[in-house]
Amino acid sequence: MTTRQSAYNLSSRPVASTTPVVWRILQLALDLQLNGAAMDTALKLAMAKGPRLEPSERNIAVGELDAINRHRARLAWALAQENEQVSPANLAFAWVALAYRQTPEQVRRITPVDRAEASLIARIGRRRFDDEDAPETVRLECPPAFEAGLRNALGDRFTDELRASLERGPTDLRVNTLKADVAEVAEQLGKEKIEAQPTPWSPWGLRCAADAKVSATRAFSDGLVEFQDEGSQLIALLVDARPEHQVLDYCAGAGGKTLALAAAMKNKGHLVATDTNTDRLTRAKQRLKRAGVENAERRLIDNDWAKRHKLRFDRVLVDAPCSGTGSWRRNPDARWSLAAAKLDELAALQDEILERAARFVKPGGRLVYATCSLLPVENDERIKTFLGRNADFALSDARDVWATLRAGVWPGAPEPFLRLSPAIHRTDGFFGAVLTRAPQP
Repeated sequence: MTTRQSAYNLSSRPVASTTPVVWRILQLALDLQLNGAAMDTALKLAMAKGPRLEPSERNIAVGELDAINRHRARLAWALAQENEQVSPANLAFAWVALAYRQTPEQVRRITPVDRAEASLIARIGRRRFDDEDAPETVRLECPPAFEAGLRNALGDRFTDELRASLERGPTDLRVNTLKADVAEVAEQLGKEKIEAQPTPWSPWGLRCAADAKVSATRAFSDGLVEFQDEGSQLIALLVDARPEHQVLDYCAGAGGKTLALAAAMKNKGHLVATDTNTDRLTRAKQRLKRAGVENAERRLIDNDWAKRHKLRFDRVLVDAPCSGTGSWRRNPDARWSLAAAKLDELAALQDEILERAARFVKPGGRLVYATCSLLPVENDERIKTFLGRNADFALSDARDVWATLRAGVWPGAPEPFLRLSPAIHRTDGFFGAVLTRAPQP
């Protein structure tokens, strides 16, 4: 099937050609997603279970699955108007009918279509992709579970922020200052036909077009750059990790912020990356090696290690599991995550993680709490709860910390937290708070 650009085009994604193999992979992946799997996991499992994809077909499958997730509210709404259920096949049929105006005859070139499915494709195809009759939340792809919280948090910025979250983010890179500086890397990328400009806020950042093939460059293979949203870089910068410090990245994941902290520490001091997931820490090992990081270790925390390292660290970063409402432009499937919508459970988990991480902060040290959420229930309210339970910690003004970094203009609002958003900063939505433990008398 040859597709054409949608009239409601949110990206510069090139027109693709869908094959029967790609269609089958999409069906498998959507089925897994509707049963709770994240998009990346669903696609990986689908490709392992389904027919083999050629490299070009894999790129098409990734793009189409991303697009369906990015526009799932309007697809579901269109199906509901036709009294049709949301299913893997119906989502895919609705997508090609709405976005690419495909007819049943065209769809039959890649997959069998029975009479009922042909009727569905024809009926959906008569609808507008950007139907003005659809509710605002549908046009903004805002799930019902998050509407009230986002309206309360964003106020009159609700529409602008949700629109910005619909757009694909640019490709942001963090330059590995252990190996090169920003100007050198920009020049090298230019030689490989990739235009990169310094990011407006992060002194480590470069920004490229969303479709830039950075992973195929020598700069990437040599460990000169890492993919990292500028907002994530600013959170790492706010930690103020120094060469003489002991630093703990408590929820390190695959090590994106660990890498940034190691560079800030100039490969000196001691940096520990921890996570509850062995697979994520394994991926971190590969990234640390490519970046030339020598001052970091990875570990799953056990009780013995925790007891030995109590009150040991100058800086502890908690990049907490959260709803991901600030990262929807990069992770569109997070909108529809069943786990992300359970905000009460997430808030309880965030409180527990903060309490556990606080044990490692030495007197006079700092605990930096961060999320990629726009919701106060995961941000301000968690800090208030923590301070109410821990009298030996106090909120430090993030603006004062920023001033000591000499990193340029403060990117946030006039408040003690670092708060970033897609509409205002062109970053993912991030929240950062700095908590300082009282020094010993």
